[in-house]
Amino acid sequence: MATHILSSTARSGFGSRLHSVATCRLPLARSQLPHRISAIRVQSTTAQDTTAPEQYDVVIVGGGIAGSALACALASGKASSTQKIGLIEAFDLSSHAKWSPRPDQYSNRVSSLTPKSVAFLKKIGVWAELDPSRVAEMEGMQVWDGVSGARITFDAANATSTRSSFLHQVLSTSGLIGNPAADLEYRDSSFNDGSDIKSSPLAWMTENLHVQYGLQKQILGHQERGVKLDIFERTKVQGITVKQAYPTDADVSAPAGSTAADVSDWPVIELDNGKKLQARLLVGADGVNSPVRSFASIESLGWDYQQFGLVATLKVDHLTSTAPGNGVGIAWQRFLPTGPIALLPLNNGFASLVWSTTPKIAQDLKKLPASDFCVLVNAAFSASPAELEYLYKNIGPDGQPLVDFQQETEWRAGVQDMEAFRTAFGSSRTDAKPPKVIEVQENTRAPFPLRMRNSNSYVEDRVALVGDAAHTVHPLAGQGLNQGLADVECLARVIEQGLLSGSDIGNIHSLTPYSSERFLPNLAMLGTVDKLSKLYNTDLSPIVWARSLGLTAVDSMGPIKTEIMRFAMGLEDAPHSNRS
Repeated sequence: MATHILSSTARSGFGSRLHSVATCRLPLARSQLPHRISAIRVQSTTAQDTTAPEQYDVVIVGGGIAGSALACALASGKASSTQKIGLIEAFDLSSHAKWSPRPDQYSNRVSSLTPKSVAFLKKIGVWAELDPSRVAEMEGMQVWDGVSGARITFDAANATSTRSSFLHQVLSTSGLIGNPAADLEYRDSSFNDGSDIKSSPLAWMTENLHVQYGLQKQILGHQERGVKLDIFERTKVQGITVKQAYPTDADVSAPAGSTAADVSDWPVIELDNGKKLQARLLVGADGVNSPVRSFASIESLGWDYQQFGLVATLKVDHLTSTAPGNGVGIAWQRFLPTGPIALLPLNNGFASLVWSTTPKIAQDLKKLPASDFCVLVNAAFSASPAELEYLYKNIGPDGQPLVDFQQETEWRAGVQDMEAFRTAFGSSRTDAKPPKVIEVQENTRAPFPLRMRNSNSYVEDRVALVGDAAHTVHPLAGQGLNQGLADVECLARVIEQGLLSGSDIGNIHSLTPYSSERFLPNLAMLGTVDKLSKLYNTDLSPIVWARSLGLTAVDSMGPIKTEIMRFAMGLEDAPHSNRS
């Protein structure tokens, strides 16, 4: 989750190889998809169904961060706020608005929000709803190879010291990424709290529940202001169909601002509470197993990694870190042959853990006693892969360690420190060490499977996909939520532009700009992160040598490293965001 910075490192090194993973095609024009459109249309009902559904301009299935953010964005738009919007969620959304956690407790699902994502949340009014004490600034990163020790260090000051890099100016002049002056206007106006892009951290760390809290507060505010935003919470989608005609269609009024006389191709969403909604535009924000995507017959290509991610909330002792400022505000990530482990900064002496490893090790880590788990986390940031393998094998079937983990790691750490002293004698290099983990918050350890997916297209007639419904990425780069928010920002802008121009916002020709703008950036990120995962998921000597050489070289090249940080922070691809 931490290395959205490092994921960009591979973007230049693997750029020529990304074409090999571009098996997902760009969205086709409607005229090119007659067989697929027909496949959707056959899901019509018989004339015996006489219940006329309630009509909406936009229906969003999925009330997670992506779906709720889209609802907020539409409710904030000049034209889209006049439309009738529906948001469907199977769980209780009202509880998010009442979220009131203890200061000494953090939930285990945490995300790193790039400056671009934060700018978008500010634009739609969500950022102002968040509690600053639960938002931690990530000012730096330490990333290293667990086999060779090769390291790269990132500092926010280096990334934001200039307004527009040389590479960005070249690309802007060539017309590849937009106008630099427009980008500057976007970035300056986005930080409306008086801060400047020069002082921006690499990312902001906060809990997903915290973002949901801000989103639901904004949604309630929009409803109070009279925006036609209906929430269907604790409600499941029973089916999605296209109904050819209703006996009462002539008596049903179209939504506010509707100009469509024929609604026969509008999808109908049947809910488990008996209600039926008919949407000019149906948006799938319903996760990796999206029913909306299935309804639209859009294929999703990819694979499952033979890895699980384990998350947990940890208490750390910053006095034990050798980094500047005792490592406060620094993210730490170490690549191991079984997968990367990352320690992400939170406030009040807490940190969030994201540990990618094998399914068996992930389950064993969950069952370990709390004290032994903390010992093993600390060892994962310092011990050799062989030493870690020894400890993994000494976790019993019941989760109890078969050896004294504390004694084993202390002895091995002492030997390692002596060897490091002899190696570093006469050398000026001293690698910073992360803070020691001293406690794991109860009931926060949770494993989940890792996968990579990308849909063939993000749109069909009357259908658009955002977030995990459109794509899913390995968490090592921390870009999943940022990609989803970028989808939402783009789709909301495309809908707003369509309304202002008088277009049918559900027509595939109106939706194609969204898919065209988001497809290639998402594909590039997916391909880069996938290759990083495979590159570091081995201890073969030639590969270790090559990747370590590249990491060390990039770390010593200031301008290139600055470019990597700026792209990962979203500072080089903002031009579209001010076109509303």
